[in-house]
Amino acid sequence: MIENIESESNLSKIRYIKKIKLVHPVVENIARNLAKIDIIKYITISEDYIKASSEMTTGRNKIPITKIDHPTAVGVSLLLELNHNVIQLYEMNSPVKGYGSKMVDAVIRALLEDWSAVVVMDWSGGFWEKMREKYDKLVIL
Repeated sequence: MIENIESESNLSKIRYIKKIKLVHPVVENIARNLAKIDIIKYITISEDYIKASSEMTTGRNKIPITKIDHPTAVGVSLLLELNHNVIQLYEMNSPVKGYGSKMVDAVIRALLEDWSAVVVMDWSGGFWEKMREKYDKLVIL
């Protein structure tokens, strides 16, 4: 199990919501890649999602903030469809230019040969089309 991963300029904390006996290698690689992004400080993994962000909600249930159009949080929420070899890029926010593509790259680089990353709803105004041109494993539905 991953507990803490040292990145270039910070120590990202990776937390598990539910007891996971075995971490899928793709999930572990995505978490490690996201942890290397300097602005990402919090990563939460459950059996069916990964959330990574520069900020976390307050209160009892602390969750990495990935809400679209959040004014300050840089983050991504991924739905894990491990039985289908799919990672769904469900929600992503980057008010700081350049971090959106870094998060996409972190996910794509972790995928095995027969895996793909999927975007179900594209409200980006062109971002996902640019990413699709760059990455063959990215599917926009």
